[in-house]
Amino acid sequence: MSAVLLLVFLANAILKGYRAEEIWKQDLFENMRIGASTEGYDRVGLRCGADKMTVELQTTEDFSGVIYTQGSFHSREPSCFLDPVRGRSFTMNIPLNKCDTERNGEKYSNVVVVQHDDDLVTPGDAAFTLECDFSKPRDRTVTADLNGSKRRSTRSSIALIDADPGSDRSKRAAYVESYSDRVVFEPDAASRKANDEL
Repeated sequence: MSAVLLLVFLANAILKGYRAEEIWKQDLFENMRIGASTEGYDRVGLRCGADKMTVELQTTEDFSGVIYTQGSFHSREPSCFLDPVRGRSFTMNIPLNKCDTERNGEKYSNVVVVQHDDDLVTPGDAAFTLECDFSKPRDRTVTADLNGSKRRSTRSSIALIDADPGSDRSKRAAYVESYSDRVVFEPDAASRKANDEL
């Protein structure tokens, strides 16, 4: 629907003597900001596993857009791309060795985009940097279970970032972390924390 409206707008502007390139640059690049949205979802959960990140997303209303890791929109690889028909609860298992997951020592990170339109990133879409850090924190000790195997200490985090693919991914609008293998991001809690810090 939004693509049709954009085409109608461009056709109308061309009839009035404007070049489409000028309109595109002015109206969409200068005035349109995607931003980091805290609307449309109730909860984003991350569980860091030995070989995958498990992302659980709960939306506020039925969702039929696409959910994907940054860089996998066009390939649509099943473990990196989810195209639900409808629903409010979704799970993605992102392998640590696929889906453009970045590795820095024992730290793994990826960006997941929640896009309401099947084709375009628009205002109201959300993106999250997910991080699983298996390196041993200084104030933690590695423990052994009864079988004698060592359990790795984990730090997990979720950062809300701008969904625009051209934005600076290091700028976080909100952030949560946990010194365990699980962390949950809730937009209402993030908004309250941001307001408290003002």
